[in-house]
Amino acid sequence: MPRTSQGKYVTEASKIFQEGDDLWHAGQYDDARLKYQKAAGLYHERDDVEGEAFALSRLGELELSLDNFDASEKALSSALELVRDLDFAQNTYGEDLIRMSKLETSRGRLLKARQYLKEAFSVLAAIDNKNLLGDAYDQKAYVDLLENKENDALEAYLKAAALFREDNVGLKEASTLRAVARIEMKQKKYAEAHDVLERCRDLYRENGDLLGEASALSAIGCLRFIIKDIVNARKALMKSVYLYGKVSHHYAEAESLLYLARVEAIDNVRGDFERAKAHYKRSIELFDFMGNETMKSAVLEEYHNFLNRIGG
Repeated sequence: MPRTSQGKYVTEASKIFQEGDDLWHAGQYDDARLKYQKAAGLYHERDDVEGEAFALSRLGELELSLDNFDASEKALSSALELVRDLDFAQNTYGEDLIRMSKLETSRGRLLKARQYLKEAFSVLAAIDNKNLLGDAYDQKAYVDLLENKENDALEAYLKAAALFREDNVGLKEASTLRAVARIEMKQKKYAEAHDVLERCRDLYRENGDLLGEASALSAIGCLRFIIKDIVNARKALMKSVYLYGKVSHHYAEAESLLYLARVEAIDNVRGDFERAKAHYKRSIELFDFMGNETMKSAVLEEYHNFLNRIGG
């Protein structure tokens, strides 16, 4: 796998592997594919079995991201065979089992996806890798949701969050808790969802993730609006709008402004109709700036309905 020492690549294989990653991130998928294939070959020449498996795994992930399912399966299956019986590479083996589960999930083969997860749980529990076990439970929750097993998904997400927390993987814990909150809000467990979102927000803030913090605040604001806690809904959404603006995430900023407009539009006692107008207009401007005609039209219609309601 990629190895560096004092910022320098240790082997030609690791250099080629990193070039593959850079090309993938730049959207140059064909070139990235060739780099991963070349890296796998170089690792093979050096008898670095785990490095070869790691390069094939990344190739499998690339192909999966492009919906090239057969090519992804070929690469991931080869990686699995390389490390299946290697004691020192069971982390890689367990992670590839999760990747195979994701592949089968994408194909709609949920039973097979669960079979790969079952083996992954066994492998990762044996080596006590809490981080990857958390990933396995996160994937299980996704499969559960696809099968409309909402309570099972909630249980799996909570297990994943606990494992991430135990392993101090803050951003993964936050992401998983965000999924927990979505289910709890759907089930109208508002108090539980609020506590989860507050924890989620704290984790994003501790890790310096402004987008994550803004997302959590937006969810808190929407939740507070549902239970008609207008004061706290306003506070949360205003902070969310500010953070989204700070990182120039215009779509999310426009959405939060729409939510904030709805808060102010509730009535002219708890809310403020003039502020509602300003938020609607700013939301429309942002969607127009992005060329998103669908959202622009939807917000315009809502704005006009609001004006008709208040006789404006």
